[in-house]
Amino acid sequence: MASLKTDYQDLELDAILSKVADLATFDRARSYIIDESISFNPLHIRRNIRLTKEAMKYLANFVRPDFSDIKDIDDLLILLEKRMTLKANELNNILDHNIQIKRIIKNIKSAFKDDEINDYIISLHYSDHLIDLISRYIDNSGEVKEDATPKLKDLNRQRKNIEASLTDKAQQFLKSHEGSLQEAVIYQRDGRICFLVKNSDKNKYDGYHHGLSASGQAAYIEPKIFVDMNNTLNEIKANIEEEIMQILRSLSFEASKEVTYFKSNLDSIMYLDAIFAKAQFGSINNGIMADIGDDDLILERIAHPLIDKDKVIRNSYHIIKPISGIIVTGSNTGGKTVSLKVIALSVLMTYLGIPILADEAKIPLYDGVYDDIDDGQSLVDSLSTFSSRLVTLNRILNKITDRSLVLIDEIASGTDPKEGEALAIAIIDRLIEKGSTFIVTTHFNKVKEYALNDPHILLAAQEFDPERLVPTYRYIENSLGSSNALDIATRYIDDLSLITHAKAILEESRSDEEKMIKAIEEKSHELEKREASLQAMIDDQKALNDELNDKLKRFEEEKDELYKKAKIKAERYLERQKEKMRKTFAKMLEESKALKESELEKKIEELDEEEVEEETRKLKVNDYVMITSTSQVGKIIDIKKDRATIDTNGITIKTALSDLKYYEAPKVTKKVHREKSFKRTASELLVVGMHVEEALDKLQVFLDEAFGSGLKQVKIIHGAGTGALRQAIWQALKKYPYVKAYHYGDSYDGGSNVTIVELK
Repeated sequence: MASLKTDYQDLELDAILSKVADLATFDRARSYIIDESISFNPLHIRRNIRLTKEAMKYLANFVRPDFSDIKDIDDLLILLEKRMTLKANELNNILDHNIQIKRIIKNIKSAFKDDEINDYIISLHYSDHLIDLISRYIDNSGEVKEDATPKLKDLNRQRKNIEASLTDKAQQFLKSHEGSLQEAVIYQRDGRICFLVKNSDKNKYDGYHHGLSASGQAAYIEPKIFVDMNNTLNEIKANIEEEIMQILRSLSFEASKEVTYFKSNLDSIMYLDAIFAKAQFGSINNGIMADIGDDDLILERIAHPLIDKDKVIRNSYHIIKPISGIIVTGSNTGGKTVSLKVIALSVLMTYLGIPILADEAKIPLYDGVYDDIDDGQSLVDSLSTFSSRLVTLNRILNKITDRSLVLIDEIASGTDPKEGEALAIAIIDRLIEKGSTFIVTTHFNKVKEYALNDPHILLAAQEFDPERLVPTYRYIENSLGSSNALDIATRYIDDLSLITHAKAILEESRSDEEKMIKAIEEKSHELEKREASLQAMIDDQKALNDELNDKLKRFEEEKDELYKKAKIKAERYLERQKEKMRKTFAKMLEESKALKESELEKKIEELDEEEVEEETRKLKVNDYVMITSTSQVGKIIDIKKDRATIDTNGITIKTALSDLKYYEAPKVTKKVHREKSFKRTASELLVVGMHVEEALDKLQVFLDEAFGSGLKQVKIIHGAGTGALRQAIWQALKKYPYVKAYHYGDSYDGGSNVTIVELK
C-alpha cells in the first residue's frame, strides 16, 4: 500500500465501489468489494485486470453465474471446528452448501478451462459422501427422518401407538366425566396428558396436580389411570431424542472433516462473485479494461462513472513523455476538479480490476496515488483551510517517488495571491525534481506563465462559453483558460456598471506578462472556436460521405441481388430450353430411324441450308422474325445496336437480336372461290383435360375443317398441366403440310396455356 488516504473518499471512490457491490449476489462479496484495499503491486494489478477481462468475455457469451443460493456458513464452520454438534437444520445448510458448490463447478468449469479464474474454480470442493449421508438422515425441511435408523423407526412406531391409545382413552374420559370438567378439552402439561377439572371435583381423581387455571376456578389434573401411559410415552420420547442426538453427533463429526475445504469455498466464492460484479459493471456501462503500459498515461473519451451517462461530457487526457504533468486552468465550476477525479479514478479502478468508461486507455504502474482535492479544514487541530492543505502537501512531498501520481486542486490557494503563486511554482518544481507525474489546477497567472516556458508541463483548459457565460466542461489540451470571474458575475449582479468598473481596475493592474497571457488566452479561445467550426464542417462532410457510402452500398447490394435473381431466372430458362431440345432431338432421332439413308441425308442438307441462310441473313427494319425464346412472330420496327423492337399483333416487345430468327413474311393473297365440302368452323379448339390420343384426333379434324374453311389462324387451348399434352400437340403440328407456324399465345391471350397456329 502506498497511499496517504486509503479510502479516497474525496475522489468518491467509495460511491463507485458501492455501485459495483450492488451487483454482487453473495453477501460476503458485497462487503469485500466495499472494503477492498488498493494494491500497487504490479503482479496484483495485472492479475486483477486479467480476471475481469476473462469474466467480461464470459458475460458476452453466457448468463452471469448466480451465487445468491450460497449461504455464508462461517458460523457453523466455527462450531464444527470446536467439535460441537449441529442441529438438523444447520446440517441441512451444510448439505445445501455442498450441492450449490457442485452446481457452480458443473455450470462454469468448462468455460474457464485455461483461464486464471479456473484457479478459483479448482479450489472449490464438495463431498458426495457428505451429500449422501446428510440426505439419508435429514429431510428437506431440516428434520431428522423418522426412519433414519431401524432403532429410530421402531421408537417412532411405539410413540405413535402410545399416543393413539392415550388419545382414545382421553376421549372416553371426557365423555364419562363431562360434569366434573371445566372444559371438554385434552391438555398437555409438561409433556403429559391432563384435564381441566373443577375445583369442587379435583380430589375425586387419584393422580397428579399440575397447577390451577388462570381464573383459579379449576385445576389441571393428570388422573392416575393416565400416569403409567404418560410415563411410557415420555420414556419413548427421551429414547427418540437420544437416538436423534446420536445421529446428529455422527453427521457433525463427518462434516467437521471438511471444515477447511468449506472455509476455502467461502473465500473462493467471495472472490468469484466480486470478479463477476466488476465485469458486470463494465458490461452494463460499456466499460473497458485499461492496458497497463509504460510511462505514458492515455485516456481517450473517458466519462466520470458517477455522472448521468446522458449528461456526462467525455474528455481525452494524455501525459506522454517528456511531459511530466498537466496544469489545468479555467473558470470556477468549469470541470477542473472533475478532470482531476476522473484521471485518479481511472487509475484506482483499473488497479482494482474495475472497468472504466473510456474508448481506449493505457495506464502506467504507479507506486501510489496522492491527492489534495478537498478543503481539509481541521477544526480539531485549529488549522485553517490553507494550513491544513499545507500539512497534506508536506506529507505528499515527503512520500512521493518518481513512480507516483499526484493530483492537487487549486494549488497553494487560500492565501495572498503573490505568495500563493510563488509557493505553487516551488511545489511544481519539486514535483518535477522528484520525477512524479502530476495534474494541478490553478487560477494563478504566474503559474500559467511558468508553465508556458517549461517543456515538461502541458497546459490545458476547461472550456468556457463567453457568449452564454457558462462552462462547457470540455477539456482542451494545449490551451489557456481564464477564471472568467467577472463574466460569470454578470449573471448574478444587476448593476453592469459595477462589472465594467471592475474590469477596468483589473486591466490597469495587469502586468505586461499578465496582459500577454490574457492575449494568449483570447487568441487560444479564438483558435478553439475556429477549430470547433472546422471540426463541425468536417463532421458534416463525414456524415454526408457516410450517407453517400450507405446509399452506394445499398445500391450495390440491390444490384447484386437483381443480378442473382436474373442469373437464376436465366439458368432456369436455359434448363427448360435444354430439356425441350433434348426431347426434340430424341424425337428427331426416332423419326430419322424410319427414313431411308438418302432421305435422311437430303433432310440434313435442307436443314443445313436453312440454318446457313438464317445465320447469314442480316436482319433489318420491316423484316418478319420469330422470337426464339417465346416462338412469337412479329415485324421489326426499330433496331438499336444489338437490340430490336418487335411489333407482334400490336404489342411492342424489345429483345436482343441474338434471340431473333428470320421469318418469311406472310403473303397477301386474293380470296378465290373454292369448291369446299367443309362447313364454317370455330377458330378455337378446347382440349384441356383430354388424353393425348383423344386430343390429337380432335386436333386433326379441327385443322382439316379450319384449313378447308379458309381460316388463317386458329387457337388451341390445352392448358399448362405437366406439359405433356402441349408437347404432343406441337409434335403433331410439325407433320401437317398446311401448318405454316405455331407459337404460344400472347400474355393477354392465354400465354403458354394456348398455342396459336398459322395456316397456309
